[in-house]
Amino acid sequence: MSLAAFVVLALLQPGAPGDKAAKPAPKKTEGREVKTEPPPAGKIDGPGPLDEPRKVAEAYLNALAGKGGEESRDLLLGGATLTARDFNIPNWRISNRDEARVEERSIFGAMKAMWMLDKIGAEALNMVVVQEDDSLTLTQEQAAKMLAPTREAALKFQDEFPLFSYVARVDKDVFWHPDNPWRREAKKLGKEGNYRLELHRFMVEEREQGKQTRLWPLRVLRVKSAKYDSGWKILPASDWDPNY
Repeated sequence: MSLAAFVVLALLQPGAPGDKAAKPAPKKTEGREVKTEPPPAGKIDGPGPLDEPRKVAEAYLNALAGKGGEESRDLLLGGATLTARDFNIPNWRISNRDEARVEERSIFGAMKAMWMLDKIGAEALNMVVVQEDDSLTLTQEQAAKMLAPTREAALKFQDEFPLFSYVARVDKDVFWHPDNPWRREAKKLGKEGNYRLELHRFMVEEREQGKQTRLWPLRVLRVKSAKYDSGWKILPASDWDPNY
């Protein structure tokens, strides 16, 4: 089993029912699960105002439906992969969207938290690899215990930087992938001062004759620091590209 697979096993290991409310840097993580949803935000029926995030979302969706310029596919954070360039949809409708989520935090603090999770996860997986090489069989309970520090680091990352960690896809195996586009983007922010991260999530309804309606999230973001401005980009969805 790969490094990513083992780490995700630990991260998504169900815990006992616990407090899932957002709290600043809790000291105890026992019984809590790594969140798969972004920080809470209000809902807007339909596509909402014709602001820049909506314009970016619609330009991308039109490209997927063959009704707009193919260059809009490059609005994906990190650029469009070959898989993403081949992805098409028959039609689309924005059923609703979330109100803007905005986070301003220390660049150094966020990068350090992400680096610490990388470090702790790699150390835990090295232990698993050694045991596998020795032909030892690990139960799920043993693996979860061995990787508990990884889960705790992920929870700490989410508690302190909820939006940054969500965009980094901390709850998915893509977090560990070297081609995760957020890792390259975050490095451009510099090391000093604060970042300002803004995220808009649109729920897209896709209908195809004879098939069940599909509802999926399209996330438009912009991150800025004193040194860098990403402009409005679309966070790639791992649903159709395993690398993202």
